[in-house]
Parts: sequence; C-alpha cells; structure tokens
Amino acid sequence: MATTTTTGSAATSTVCGTSAQYELPVKDAACGIPNSDKYEGYLSKCAKSVGVTSYNNDCAIYALAVDQSVQDLTDCLYDAGVKWKDVWCYGSTNATATAASYPTSKETSSALSTDKKKSSTSTSSSATSTSTSGATVTLPNAHTSLKGVMVLSTLFVGAVFMGI
Repeated sequence: MATTTTTGSAATSTVCGTSAQYELPVKDAACGIPNSDKYEGYLSKCAKSVGVTSYNNDCAIYALAVDQSVQDLTDCLYDAGVKWKDVWCYGSTNATATAASYPTSKETSSALSTDKKKSSTSTSSSATSTSTSGATVTLPNAHTSLKGVMVLSTLFVGAVFMGI
C-alpha cells in the first residue's frame, strides 16, 4: 500500500512493505498484519479486549497477545481470513503479553479513527518485557516444520561431506 501526502508545495511518499513493517514496535508477545480496513476488523476481533495500534507510517497494525497465546492469536487471524504470509509475531507460540497496561479496543478504536499516528506513538512505549534471551520471531507452523527440515538436511549433507 503506497500513499502520497501533499502539503503546500512539498510532497512526501510512504512505501509500505519494507522490512521495518515486519518489526513490531514492542518487545512483548504480539502479532502484526498489514493495515487495511478488512484486516483491522479481523485483528480487533481476535485481539479480544486489547486495542489495535498502527505503526510504520500506518502501513501495519499490531495487537498484544493478552489473555491468549501468540499461537491462539495467529490461529484466530488465519481462521478469520488473514493470509498466512500477512501475519508476523513476536514471542514464542505459547507466550502471552506481559504488559502492565495496554490500550483497550474501545480506546484504540477512537484513537485510530481520529489520529492513527498519535495512537501508535502513545502506546508503543507502554509495553514491557521480561525476556532477556533476545528477539524471538514466531513463524507459522508451516514455516517451523520447513525450518526444521532445512536444519536437518544441512546437518546431514555436512556429515556426508565430512565423512562421518
């Protein structure tokens, strides 16, 4: 989704789909998807009482996995109709959000309709994480098994060439 904003004689262009879109602005159990009217409704429904927040110049939206696991949130998004390639998450599949405070869906809905950028800025710093092991990205189940196959294949090929 590309948007162009014109102010006076200066024009700026925002290109969506860059790598920054796939980096959630929180280090807590959460999932993000591209920002579209259809997808926003799906994420609002799946995020339960937690609000949806936009980021990356309104190119993407995310919600914390509060009172549910990252896997439950992704399953709900897939069941709702979000394409598997359009879901990215932070945290392990059984992780739940540790945020002490977060926007509710009612608060975020009114903020999104009036000023998406303001909502993103005000909520991005409210989440905290107790994880010390570094970034963990959760991939859909199809990618996880493919990843495992690739690792095992690489080990097997290495063993054959090393003569073990």
